[in-house]
Amino acid sequence: MNQRACICVFAKPPVPGSVKTRLVPLLGSRHAAELAKVFLQDTWASVSALPWARPVLASTGEGLQDLLHGPIEIWLQGGGDLGARLENIFHRALHNHAQVIAIGADSPGLPTKYLEQAREALERADAVIGPSEDGGFYLLGLRKCPTGLLSGIPWSAPTTCLETIAKLQTAGLTVHILDDWFDVDTAQDLEKLNALITAKQVEAPKTEHFLETHAWRWAGAQPIKCSVIVPTLNERESLPETLRALAEHQWIHEVIVADGGSTDGTREWFASQNFARFVESPPGKGNQINRGAQTASGDLLLILHADCQLPTDAGERIASALRSQSVAGGCFEVRFNASRPRSLKMVAAGINFRCRLTKGATGDQGIFVRRNVFERIRGCPDWPLFEDVDLVRRIKNVGRFAVLDSYLLVSPRRHLARGVLRTVLLIYALRVAFWLGVSPFTLKKWFDDSRPAADLLPTTEPTPERPS
Repeated sequence: MNQRACICVFAKPPVPGSVKTRLVPLLGSRHAAELAKVFLQDTWASVSALPWARPVLASTGEGLQDLLHGPIEIWLQGGGDLGARLENIFHRALHNHAQVIAIGADSPGLPTKYLEQAREALERADAVIGPSEDGGFYLLGLRKCPTGLLSGIPWSAPTTCLETIAKLQTAGLTVHILDDWFDVDTAQDLEKLNALITAKQVEAPKTEHFLETHAWRWAGAQPIKCSVIVPTLNERESLPETLRALAEHQWIHEVIVADGGSTDGTREWFASQNFARFVESPPGKGNQINRGAQTASGDLLLILHADCQLPTDAGERIASALRSQSVAGGCFEVRFNASRPRSLKMVAAGINFRCRLTKGATGDQGIFVRRNVFERIRGCPDWPLFEDVDLVRRIKNVGRFAVLDSYLLVSPRRHLARGVLRTVLLIYALRVAFWLGVSPFTLKKWFDDSRPAADLLPTTEPTPERPS
């Protein structure tokens, strides 16, 4: 049995877009990945300097050895959730070591006193844990690891540490609890780390150099707090995939589904998930958008149709645009999620050209707007058609409208249902009539008359203010 304790540093390869995702809107995906890299380098240097420890890098993939100096032993974490991967590494390390300590690379400059205290605690206790301020833990040490010890724990939750302690105790293990520390996941965490480095309370030289070099990107800044509003009406087929895709964007603050009275099982399906919030609204996208905005708590509103998916760099692109205070809102360019017929590519190119030329947009381009601007323009008009066009017009009356060089993925279902050419001609005919002053309610009737009978929706007939 090796007398040295084994310290396993858990880290992902620093691939842009897959690490430090909550900091991507602030730093951009490339610089967020660079931050993750220097975090790992400082953590590894600190652990490698301990004379009593055998350091091991527990990674989710290959490609980390070139980032670190000296001989490096890399173990792959394996599959499953974090609990399964932790268990896999603990089982392997405990074959040859009496003590195994796991830490992440998200706490660069973690004071060595915590590692020393963990080693000493494992002389007396079966387990040692270091709680993080966010409810997780920054360190877990074990002398034994029964199979299934870490299963069923909710990860990245405010109760993660408490539930882990409960699991350890239920398994009959004695547990020593260290003092709190913190992981760096948010802008506030980054501010705190920088303050500790500046005060010489934490030593992390590569992280210190990064923060000095890129201070203009993050110092005193806060990531956007974005509320995504998804107006729905009978979108049971499209909504699950859209919400699954949104769940991948960790920078999003909240998702609100504003339903206009679905009768296709949307409400029943929604009751079984806990990712987004569901609010009821009178039908009509304008009503639904306004209802969603009323319940939103973000300082940015992003309106996303239920059959659209954001680009992977959406948060970074939006944050970059909003660094200019003159930008009141914006949208994405579009790309259809089908390659046939080929005319769809031409349609998307036409939409993007028109958007660039006029700085205007329609709802299926992912319109975003600052919350204070949305309130200043009194929300979205309650129109059955072209409410999105008028919303953009109002936004442009307040500030600049940014068209992002990034593609929103859009379903071609409406074009395919009527035929691509017929749909394009109908849309442009309606647009011309709209700008000539025809009521959106009359246009909605024309639009419905062009649909298959099964696709018709009821309309109402109040007279709106015509666009200026």
